[in-house]
Amino acid sequence: RKHHMRNHVIIIGAGLAGMAAAMSAHDKGASVTLIDRGSIGLGTNSALAGGQFTGPTFLHSPEEFIQDTLDTGRGINRKRLVRLVAFKAPEAFDFLRHLGLKLIETPTAFRIQSPNPVVIPGVTLVRTLAEKIKEMKHIQILTRFYVTKIIIENGKATGVCGFDKEGRNRTIHGDGIVLATGGAGAIYSKNDNQKTIMGQGYYLASSAGLNLWDMEFVQCYPFVIAEPHLPSLLVYPPYPHEARLVNGKGEDILARYGIEDINDAIMKKRDELSVILNEESTVSRVLMDFSEVPDHMWDAYPLSILEKLHFDVRKKPFAVSPAVHFCMGGIEVNEKGQTSLEGLYACGEVTWGLHGANRRGGNALTECLVMGRVAGTFAARYRGEEESEDHDNMNHQNEHADSAQGGLFISFRELRAHVRNLAWEHAGIVRDEAGLKKGLLMLDSIEGELKNAMWTNVRERIIKEDLLSAVFSVKAILSASMGRKESRGSFIRKDYPKEDNDNWRKNSCLTYNPQNNSFSVSYHDAEWGD
Repeated sequence: RKHHMRNHVIIIGAGLAGMAAAMSAHDKGASVTLIDRGSIGLGTNSALAGGQFTGPTFLHSPEEFIQDTLDTGRGINRKRLVRLVAFKAPEAFDFLRHLGLKLIETPTAFRIQSPNPVVIPGVTLVRTLAEKIKEMKHIQILTRFYVTKIIIENGKATGVCGFDKEGRNRTIHGDGIVLATGGAGAIYSKNDNQKTIMGQGYYLASSAGLNLWDMEFVQCYPFVIAEPHLPSLLVYPPYPHEARLVNGKGEDILARYGIEDINDAIMKKRDELSVILNEESTVSRVLMDFSEVPDHMWDAYPLSILEKLHFDVRKKPFAVSPAVHFCMGGIEVNEKGQTSLEGLYACGEVTWGLHGANRRGGNALTECLVMGRVAGTFAARYRGEEESEDHDNMNHQNEHADSAQGGLFISFRELRAHVRNLAWEHAGIVRDEAGLKKGLLMLDSIEGELKNAMWTNVRERIIKEDLLSAVFSVKAILSASMGRKESRGSFIRKDYPKEDNDNWRKNSCLTYNPQNNSFSVSYHDAEWGD
């Protein structure tokens, strides 16, 4: 028998979840290839995060954390995962401290403090991890590589196919594979995500035969800057109590709806706030007014971030609007971060189960960190074959994929704008049956156009791949939404405005059929108790 070589773990996506997985796999003795289509850390949603990790604190017991997460998720979360995260969070927070990050404890969370108040805490977080990873000798970093397929042999995931920045097709083989690709926020015309987050992980997983769960649940963040010519950045909490939300007539919107604590509402009632703002914006612009905020608060985070905008936010109210922020649904994993495909693990926003029908504020980063560490650990221990082949991990294939695919030259950019508008229009904050049906019909014609579209260079090839994922993800959201005849958490139907626990305390499950490119959906009772 040959000696076992190091296990080779492939990680797709280098945000917080992927980087945490890489470090854990490396610590367990694996060699790691960490892949990202952009740069490590900074091109990901983790970099845009406010740096808040909700979890057990001195004042907030694990049991309270579990209960709050289930309450916000309206009781359709996977309790086992909620429990796992609650009990593994403290050691994960210690891991951050060991890296030299400064964590400020609040009653229910820890917040990363940036050394510089004009740097978003998420940037401080991902930079710290990325620097550490660059020192780890068994982690190979592969940037600007686009993964298009998970390779399956004998019912196990054994590698990935994709193309590099020159457009060359390449195959990489590994023992354990971790999907950490993020969600699909940027498939919507209004979103606060990185522009490239278009559901690639959902598409890869479904194409590999995995089911997607609870895809209809998409969370909006109520306060995203909506001024023309300004970036659609979220207005980071916590908000000073002098902050006001007013309509065009200067009326206080929150007071009118009886919302007293804007900071509590943003953590636990994002869905209600988003509906209110959506409603209000049909009448007039909704404005955030910081003119009463004392001067000394502008030097500190989070207001220091707004000071960098080309707009006098101190004196002038600025338009805000809800925008898509986070996807609660995705791939099912067990307590080892394993998917139903042997050899494939997943972590972070691409997975499903922790959040239920709505995500509690601050739980995204906690999930990425805790489940990233779990997935990396178990992927490093996984070995598909007893005999380790001595083949090179990389197979270079220099033949270019035939660029004359189909025959239509179309504007991918126009198509992308079209898809994003369709998503916001038909799968946005408030949905109804007529709109969902219309959205699905419109998608059919877009899919036809996309299939026949030709790309002529690598940039176009990337946009085409993104669009295949985007169209797929919009279709998944619409399909899962059609059957759910109630409103729950972030999922709101105008034609079924009430939560219906007697009939709908259920999780949706989408199975993709690549032959006829369609979904079948089934609904399963949410686990009650355990």
